[in-house]
Amino acid sequence: MLREQYDVVVIGAGPGGSVAARELAQKGWTVLLLEKRERIGYPVRCGEASTNLSDLKSYGPIDEDCIETIINGIYIYGPNGVNIEVPKPGTGIMLNREKFDPLLAHLAENDGVELVTGARVDSVGGVEGKGSSEFRAVRIVEGYGATEKVSEVRAKMVISAEGVEARIGRSLGIPCLQKPTMTCTGVDIQVEGLLTKPDYLTFWQGHDFINDGYIWSFPKQKSNVTNFGAGFLFGGKHEKNILETTQEWLDKLFPGAKVNKVVGGLVPVSSTLQSYTLDRFALVGDAAHHTNPLTGGGIAAAMRAGRYCANTVHQGLERGDLSAAVLKNYEKECYKRFGKTHDFEFKFRKFLLHLNREEQVGLYKVLQGFALSGYKKTAFLKTPIQTAKYLTKFAKFKG
Repeated sequence: MLREQYDVVVIGAGPGGSVAARELAQKGWTVLLLEKRERIGYPVRCGEASTNLSDLKSYGPIDEDCIETIINGIYIYGPNGVNIEVPKPGTGIMLNREKFDPLLAHLAENDGVELVTGARVDSVGGVEGKGSSEFRAVRIVEGYGATEKVSEVRAKMVISAEGVEARIGRSLGIPCLQKPTMTCTGVDIQVEGLLTKPDYLTFWQGHDFINDGYIWSFPKQKSNVTNFGAGFLFGGKHEKNILETTQEWLDKLFPGAKVNKVVGGLVPVSSTLQSYTLDRFALVGDAAHHTNPLTGGGIAAAMRAGRYCANTVHQGLERGDLSAAVLKNYEKECYKRFGKTHDFEFKFRKFLLHLNREEQVGLYKVLQGFALSGYKKTAFLKTPIQTAKYLTKFAKFKG
């Protein structure tokens, strides 16, 4: 039985929503966490690569079963055979999200969050009441058909971590709709065995592969499977759809690979929204476009955003002020921590796509030399003309 009122209602029990809910409950607030699916973390609609282990463990005790692979580097196959290897021990991990997402949600539940699955939010109303009595009404639908149950609760604050669809955010007037030119449609195929270097994330990018997107191979060592996938811009010109394209590249690169399962989805590559808060309402994670525009990765940013949002909401609840002006502090923290980097990566991705094949090959050679030097800036002195050329073009590039 739901209460009539909560301090905070969180929509979506993915990594961002669960982190926000748990941290607010730990601070003593009443929190309702709603997940529209009966089973948290399923189906998995991402490559499952995320942040480094020490960062991950800051969100609570993480079961070893959730961690598939420790990532020690990245390998990029570029145009004309110009490949880039970036060795970096412990740079990230491969998760098992069917285990990881439920773990985060249950950690929140253990700390006092009321978790309800199979509960979809039909609507969030405008701000009602006055002063410290202000609230938003949240209409919740549990079950389907004859068993459907509709209820309404009041929340001093609503956090929406509902994912890329961001239906509630859009219904309240936040411009979070994914624009085709800034959204990748992607397919991930789980394949038996480890297709590429087992502790590296491997990418194929550029004119010889998929220029307005990428191909990936992410190994899950414990399960002895690989997440192989591809994505390209939703509004791009392609002869085949993304499923056909992904299967074609799998057959070309790894003929005879045995497929376990196939999933698909949308990946925002637009960089963080300029504004994603209202009075007593905030977006977190994919809904706020908290996704790396270069790689499409969003797990780490969603968890960080969940934490920053919880901190700001906690302060607002203590002061009795959860106005949009106060919640802007959450947006500023996100921008400082990862948004500024995402803006740079957004520009770099568009710049890379803008280059013709010859220019792209030249840029990859400059980056290859930098990587081979161990990331020493002096490496650019070996190709001063080329380096200056691309730095100038990038600085002038407006996209």
